[in-house]
Amino acid sequence: MHYQKLAPALSSVLAFLPLGLSTPRPFGHYGPEGAVLFLNGFHFVSGHSDWEISANHYCVIIRDDMLQCAIYNTATTPAHLAGIEYIITSDAFETLDYEGEKINQIDHVYEVTSGFLTQPGLPASVDHTIMKDVLVGTYGKTFHTWRFDQQNSTYPIGIPELVMGYTGDDQLTPDFVTKRDEMFGLNTTEIREARSDIPHPPVVAGADSWKYGYVLSLGIVNQTANTTFPNDGQQVVLSS
Repeated sequence: MHYQKLAPALSSVLAFLPLGLSTPRPFGHYGPEGAVLFLNGFHFVSGHSDWEISANHYCVIIRDDMLQCAIYNTATTPAHLAGIEYIITSDAFETLDYEGEKINQIDHVYEVTSGFLTQPGLPASVDHTIMKDVLVGTYGKTFHTWRFDQQNSTYPIGIPELVMGYTGDDQLTPDFVTKRDEMFGLNTTEIREARSDIPHPPVVAGADSWKYGYVLSLGIVNQTANTTFPNDGQQVVLSS
C-alpha cells in the first residue's frame, strides 16, 4: 500500500459499509457535507502540554493526497467548532519547506498505533484497515480558532492557536483518555492491542516541532498599508 493514495484507499473500504455508517454524528453535530470519516483524537496547544483537548474530526477528501477535517471539541454543549486540520501524505509532506511549513505539522504514527486516534461507530475490521492503509503514514496541520483558554467564553475570542499531537506514552493524562472512552463506549487499550500489527513508518524530519524545543504561536502584526480601494472616488453603477 502506498500512503500517497488516500482517496482510493478510503473509497474501497467505505464502499462496503451500509449507508450512513461511515460517518456517525453524535451529540447532534453535523459535519460538512461529504464527510467520509469521523475521527476522535487528542491535541494539545503548542507551548501548553497541559492543555489537553478531545477533538472530533469530520473529514472530506480533497485529493488523493489530502483530507480536510472540521474539528469540534467535546468539552462544551453544544460543541464549539474549534478549528480545522489538513491531513496530507508523507510524500506530500516531504515536498514542504522545513522551517516555513514542516514545523507546523504533526505525524500520526503514535496516534494510530497507540489507539488514541479512533473512529467511533465503525466495525473494528474497517477501523483497522483505514488506520493501516490510510492514516498511519500521514501528517496534519491543525489550527484551533476557538482557543483553549477561552473555551468557556460566549464568543471565540483571541488569536487562533496551533495545536500539536502526542508521540509517546505517559504524555497524555490517563483519566482524560478514560473520559473519552466512556463518552464513546471505547476501550483504548483493546484498540491498541488490535493495531499491534500496523507498521510504524519512519517520521520525516521536521514534524512534531515541540520535540525540538519550538513553541509556535500566532501573533498580530501592526503595519502600515494602502487602505484605498480600486474604485475609490468613482460612482458605482449596478446593472440589473
